[in-house]
Amino acid sequence: MCINDAAKSHRTVMDENMTSPIDISEEEALGRIVGEILSAGKTLSRKTLCFELLKKLDETEESSVKKHYSNIFKKLLSC
Repeated sequence: MCINDAAKSHRTVMDENMTSPIDISEEEALGRIVGEILSAGKTLSRKTLCFELLKKLDETEESSVKKHYSNIFKKLLSC
């Protein structure tokens, strides 16, 4: 199985198991973001994590989800 096939199957599993970001822990939400970054073939770094979190903060309308992602962002920057 090549890497692209593995990434496609990973995305399929993630799509099937999607729940609202607020329904999962901050650690699990961060893990999903890491999975999205790796599935897209991007290099995993604090910078890419920050960009993805900012993108998700910008895309969402729900205030509880924004707060959830904001808490993750704060933890990521406090390390």
